[in-house]
Amino acid sequence: MAQSVVIVGAGIIGAATALQLAKAGHKVRVISAGQPKATRAAFGWVNASFFIDDDHHHLRAAGIAAWHRLATAVPVSVTWPGCLCWDVDVEDTHAKLRAFDYPVEILTKAQIAAREPSLKTVPAQALFLPTEGAAHSPDLSGQLLRAAQDLGVQLISNVQVNGIAMQGARAVGVETVEGLIMADQVIVAAGTGTSALAQTVGAQVPLVSRPAYIMRTSQQPPLLRHILATPEGEIRQEPSGQLLMPAVLGHQGDRSDVLTQTPVAAADDAMMRLRRLIAGLEDVQWSETLRAERPVPADDLPIVGALAEGLYVAVLHSGITLGPIVAELIAADITGSLSNAEAAMLAPYSPHRFVCA
Repeated sequence: MAQSVVIVGAGIIGAATALQLAKAGHKVRVISAGQPKATRAAFGWVNASFFIDDDHHHLRAAGIAAWHRLATAVPVSVTWPGCLCWDVDVEDTHAKLRAFDYPVEILTKAQIAAREPSLKTVPAQALFLPTEGAAHSPDLSGQLLRAAQDLGVQLISNVQVNGIAMQGARAVGVETVEGLIMADQVIVAAGTGTSALAQTVGAQVPLVSRPAYIMRTSQQPPLLRHILATPEGEIRQEPSGQLLMPAVLGHQGDRSDVLTQTPVAAADDAMMRLRRLIAGLEDVQWSETLRAERPVPADDLPIVGALAEGLYVAVLHSGITLGPIVAELIAADITGSLSNAEAAMLAPYSPHRFVCA
């Protein structure tokens, strides 16, 4: 049965979920308080080589497959250059990924140099992860929202949601400064704002502070053919020619809760590391640095599921990798068509794990 759904948040999770629910025939409204900053400032590496446990790896691998399904219907800015990775124990990580039947290969120094001739210092070996991709994030949410709007989704922009409207134990809409917006289902995909909205109904969605800077250079000629995960940082080149690099080392697993540098100092340091690694950048300066508050759950694992009758939550990192698969699962769950395998995929991420902890 078709339902009316309000989604709070227009980042990658909210936009992808709106698209899937519209495809399933639901009447969907997306409420955006403004620019989806976390999505725009994301590094955008779509991968399953970084994972916390077995279930998390399988979900991330399903995320890669979901991106390919999505790309058959929507012209999204995602490419699949593969990744060269040497910021890990290469042999150990290779063995772990092979145990999952995940595509991975160990390259020699000569093979790495042949694939990335702009490298100044070539490691003795690296992992090649051929199925991994890059989502070019500045307009990614917009691309998905426009496709959703073509299916009838309504976008409400620059409106702040202050709470969830409840009727007894059931959510019936959202409270805004301008008034109540009613719905059969409410989905909160508001990134770092999710926890505060959950608290308005007495629910726990514990998030931790994970601020980050992302640095972009000016446009450059083609220098890199792959995503690089290196001891100097994670780097990729966008279709625009800009080089993109998180300011912190080990961005995927970064657990810092404060930023200890100014944006200028952080970008300068990142640029210095980039020049050490890539030839031809001696006179290149950074052109932009973005600050983002990454929506990271307290145990680092996604939080996806019902908080109350009619109230669903989705908050996770990385939203870029997991957005499309989580959107498919949410749509199936709300529509009542979730298979046993899909339910098992979602089970580890229920928000109720924090109540029981």
